[in-house]
Amino acid sequence: MQRRRHQKGQLIQTETGYAVRFYESGEGHRRRVQTWLGDFKQLPNPTAAKNAMDAVLFTVNQNPTANPQPNTTTFRVFAQRWLTDCEHRKQKPVKPSVRSNWDGILTNHLNPMIGEIPLAECGNRIMRSIVERLTKKRLSPATIKNITLVVKLVRASAINEDGDQILPIKWNRRFIDAPMVDTTRQHKPAFTGEQVTKIVQAASGRLRMAAVLLAASGLRIGELLALECRHVGESSIEVGQAVWGGKVGTPKTQNAYRVVDLHPDVADLLRKYIGDRKKGFVFRTSSGNTLSPSNLQRRELNPILDSLKIARSGFHSFRRFRNTHLRQQHCPPGILTFWMGHADPSMSSHYDRSREDVQFRRDVAKAMGLGFQLPTATLTGAIGRQEKEVETEAVPCQSR
Repeated sequence: MQRRRHQKGQLIQTETGYAVRFYESGEGHRRRVQTWLGDFKQLPNPTAAKNAMDAVLFTVNQNPTANPQPNTTTFRVFAQRWLTDCEHRKQKPVKPSVRSNWDGILTNHLNPMIGEIPLAECGNRIMRSIVERLTKKRLSPATIKNITLVVKLVRASAINEDGDQILPIKWNRRFIDAPMVDTTRQHKPAFTGEQVTKIVQAASGRLRMAAVLLAASGLRIGELLALECRHVGESSIEVGQAVWGGKVGTPKTQNAYRVVDLHPDVADLLRKYIGDRKKGFVFRTSSGNTLSPSNLQRRELNPILDSLKIARSGFHSFRRFRNTHLRQQHCPPGILTFWMGHADPSMSSHYDRSREDVQFRRDVAKAMGLGFQLPTATLTGAIGRQEKEVETEAVPCQSR
């Protein structure tokens, strides 16, 4: 049997704070370990450090032979297991886009910094050092928040056979001292009605119709490029899928499954653009496949923005324009939330059934207007950047 020893420990003063050294018992052997107690702010004098050390040694001396061996599995290994589990779990498996984002965070930031550190040691002190290093890189507060969230999720993923957390922890936000996210200073570009008018007038081919539909419906670019002819109705479009990474998948959230009612003039333009086609994607390549959002942005939208001297911005700026326009036109909140595919947890929204009244939605879509002027030509055809254009009368900016 292993001999019982009462340990007094050794108090160590480092450059930043205090630690304690003691012996940890295991299966027939003992090893010396060092545990961090706290920095000089937490422990301002040796007496406070001695009290903290005594608290640690009390547990050690109470049961010196029952100390489990520390889990030495590294953060990198746990992170890979966590990613795989998130992708294949039955309840709310993560989208490929989210998985790619998390994988990028691990590859570019966390694995180089803490990949080889045991997950058990990734606590408040390690998190504070991560925040300090990310801040020195001049990353935005929102980006730092997303990166630290991954650390917390990976640590929480360590569970035993009963599903209980192996490494529970209480994160100390004040000690970690991560920068606060100021939503008023976040970069959220949105086009104005005047800019949208210039863009759709300067664009041609599929980009013109895409820009009109994005600004008039508020669709996400992935939802737009996943639209098929079967999704286009007489005065509305049905959103039931989205494109990411060249593959068609499900929309971003459950709320993204919806029907978006169109202004009559936009619905007419869209029907003329599709022409006699009954199947296939509304916006497609010459081979009939889905378009790449990045290619469409880089090859077609950016050159037009540069020529118009409009700051480069992504397709999401059309969505923000549409949301802003609907709010300015006092669109009924229930309809706005439904069209944009947002989640509204309020009980009033839960009871609101206006989204089920098709005629009411159509009337609202017409009354809201567009907030920009439609192009003076109707596009026909569906392949390539340039399609045949049929001259029509200009459609003025609609408003309520």
